[in-house]
Amino acid sequence: MGVPTRMAVKRSKPVAFLRALLFSFLTFAPLLVVNLFQFVSILWRYTHPKLFRRYNSFWANTYWGYIVWLAEALGGMRVNFVSDQLPAHENAVILSNHQSAVDIVVQLAFGKAFGRLGDMKFFVKDVLKYIPGPGWGMIFLDCIFMKRDWNRDRENVVRRLKGFKEVAAPIWVNLYPEGTRLKASKLAAAQEFARKQGWPVPKHVLIPRVKGFLASIEGLEGYVDAVYDLTIAYPEGHPPTLWELLSAQGNDVKVEIHRYPISELPTTTEGRSEWLMQLYREKDKDMERLIKSFRSEVHARELVPAH
Repeated sequence: MGVPTRMAVKRSKPVAFLRALLFSFLTFAPLLVVNLFQFVSILWRYTHPKLFRRYNSFWANTYWGYIVWLAEALGGMRVNFVSDQLPAHENAVILSNHQSAVDIVVQLAFGKAFGRLGDMKFFVKDVLKYIPGPGWGMIFLDCIFMKRDWNRDRENVVRRLKGFKEVAAPIWVNLYPEGTRLKASKLAAAQEFARKQGWPVPKHVLIPRVKGFLASIEGLEGYVDAVYDLTIAYPEGHPPTLWELLSAQGNDVKVEIHRYPISELPTTTEGRSEWLMQLYREKDKDMERLIKSFRSEVHARELVPAH
């Protein structure tokens, strides 16, 4: 946290376009090559499933690590982590607030920083699996595809997560409890709902949806060791768009990580639901503090006399 804040660099439109074009090519062309290597693993998917997972985990670690490097070296992103102690090799459910597509890159940077990039799994829209590149890659990584029909999705989530437990696969499963990105209209609706319920009114997060969290814990019961809560904050509370990152207009990101042992969570559905709701009330306060810290760092830098 002590690193001075670096704000986004605004570039002329032609330069931004050219850099975005270059960044896009460097992002997606190698991914198609990775897909080709992943397709080879079909040959031993059912005869040597452990080798299949390790092989595709290697490619996830390689490609996603490359994406983090691109975001930092070409995109101008710099992620500052402040974290509880995270034991090596433990399995975890990872919760995060969600403001932008750039959040995914931040989570990849988190996985890379803690040596678990290849073990990360994501919940993704079902339609994505038909898209060459990211969709095909996630099929080989056994990510969980959601049809947005909870009656069907819940059974699939629990079944797939229990499958990881049955084969003792190392796992960091990533979940956005808000269910969607933070937008002004979504936040206004959440604030109005909170007022009607007599709850604290959020300023920086949406009200979490508990179903996905409960199903994840159920599916990994007895196998997952902890819940990691990530609070991702950007200067002025405005994350860069994916276009801005692609055109090298990324900026500093602050991420606080708290670890909650599963053994300390409530054991009932109602208790776990309320635990998640309270977690996001505290996260809203943390977001306010982190956003203010960006402003303080900028102000302090402005007070330093020029030499």
